[in-house]
This record gives sequence, C-alpha cells and structure tokens, in this order.
Amino acid sequence: MSERTKRQHVVPRFYLRHFTQEDGELWTHDCVTGSARKTTPEKTAFETNIYTPTGEDGARIDVIEDTLAKIESQAAKIYPELLAFRPLTPVAKLDFAAFLATMFARSPAQLRQFAQTMGQMALWGSRHEMEREFRQKKAKGEITAADTAVREILHSNEMFTMNVDRRVGLLAFQQAETLMHLMARMSWSFEVSEKQQLVTSDNPVFWVKGGGPPDLQGYGAGLGDRFAVIPFPLSPGVILRLDWRPEGAWKKFKLERQRAKLANQYQAKHKERLLFFRDSDQGLITLGMKYKAPVNQIDIGVPSPMIDVVRKL
Repeated sequence: MSERTKRQHVVPRFYLRHFTQEDGELWTHDCVTGSARKTTPEKTAFETNIYTPTGEDGARIDVIEDTLAKIESQAAKIYPELLAFRPLTPVAKLDFAAFLATMFARSPAQLRQFAQTMGQMALWGSRHEMEREFRQKKAKGEITAADTAVREILHSNEMFTMNVDRRVGLLAFQQAETLMHLMARMSWSFEVSEKQQLVTSDNPVFWVKGGGPPDLQGYGAGLGDRFAVIPFPLSPGVILRLDWRPEGAWKKFKLERQRAKLANQYQAKHKERLLFFRDSDQGLITLGMKYKAPVNQIDIGVPSPMIDVVRKL
C-alpha cells in the first residue's frame, strides 16, 4: 500500500500550475500576514489532514481525500480542451462540473462557514430544549435563581462565545452532487482577458448575480437563480463562465480590462486568505489587503453569539 497523503491541498496543484510562470512558480499573497511570496504549487495552499478526520478507532478516514484525487485526475484530462475553447461532451462536462462542485465545497471558506452554521443550529437546539424545561419547571413552581441565571446567559449573544471544530464543516461536501448537476445544466462560455492578468484564490468557485432586479432585503441569489453567474478562472487570461443564457453556450467573448479587474475583485472578496497570480503585481496585493475580512456567504438571518471555528477542540 502507498503511504497516505498528509499534506492535502485546498487548491489542487494541477490547477495552480496553469497560473505559473515558465519556471513553474507563481505568486501567493496572504492577506493575514500581508506577505507575497513566489513559490510552486506544491509548496502553497495546503494543510495537514484537512480532509481526513479521525474516526472513533483513532484511524484517519481518507474517503474525501481519495475521492478528490479521482475527481482531480479526470478534470486534469479535460482542462486542455477548455483552454483550447472546445465544447465538452456531456460526459466530460459532468466530470468537470464535479470538479467545480468539490472545489466549492473543499475551500477553507466553505468549511468554516458550514461549521459556523452547524454551531448556530446546535445552539438554537439547546435554547429550545432549555426553554421547554424552563416552562415545565415554572408550571410546577420549581424555578430557582440558578435556572434564571443560566437562561439569561444562554439567551445573551454578548455574554459568551462558542467554539466549533472545523471538521464539522466537512458536511459541505453533501451539497456537491446537487451543485454538480446544476452546474452541468448551465451554459458554459469563455471570457478572454488580453490586457489584465486574472487571479484565482483559495475559494475560487462562487456565484454572483449578473443582472436582474435587486434582491429583497435578507434574500440572496441561489445558483438556480436565472441571473446567477460562476466566473471560474482557468488561467491568467481565461475565465470559464457558467450562467443560464443558452445563447452563450461555448462561445468566446473578449473580457475588457475593467471587467477583468471586476473579476479579480470578486476573487479578492470571496477568498479566505490567499490570492494566486502569475506575475508580481502591487495592485493585486493591494486588492488582497483591501478585502482582508473572510467572506461570509451563508447568512441564516438570526443573530447568534460569536462562533469561532477552530482546527481542534
């Protein structure tokens, strides 16, 4: 048996190789440390055992990492077809949609946000159970000062914080199959930038709303929204665009410099902490620092205490 992989890349190496210079290196900007360094895809964007939680027997569970490796292998074979602007067969399109769906689910941003959401749900369940018991005691006249104090603390969003293990966020992978089929149904086209290099990030798959009326307050556009757009960078000069416009399928469009800058802004806004680009560019470094705060795409709409996602409780 081959030795299991402990150094697990949150952004696949084969993908980052399409953003390297001739020497095989690219630039990684880290908005947390404020540093930019030239490195190789092998030496950036990885964590130890991020996708392999420990089971009850103490052994690592490798099913997610092994599955990601198989999906990446298929996507790597398809990638040259996309860079040559060739339409994919339905099977190849579905295979690459699987890659895009898992790229969304595997990012540190999604793992963090799903873990936070699970923490919120656990807290709501605790509050509901506590209220039920409190009402029962009150009906019996058994309420104590301690009961009242605990109830007050649990209902206060300012009196405590909650830690959640990030491995809970691995539940994000449960949505990958649904996303894959949605993405495969969308129209795929190409946007080519000739005057502005394009960046990618440690959260490169997301969707934005490309037109239409403004959303109602508190409502967001899901991927099934007819104005949803996924702008996925394939290289420093090409974006694979997924949307719901059938007339644009597999067409090639010129990406003007201002729109290319907007695409880079989207990547900077949606990253967790890392931007990747081929050529050193102070403007891109400034952009990474401008959007330093981690992305929050999941909003349940109900206030809760501060929930910190940690690598291990």
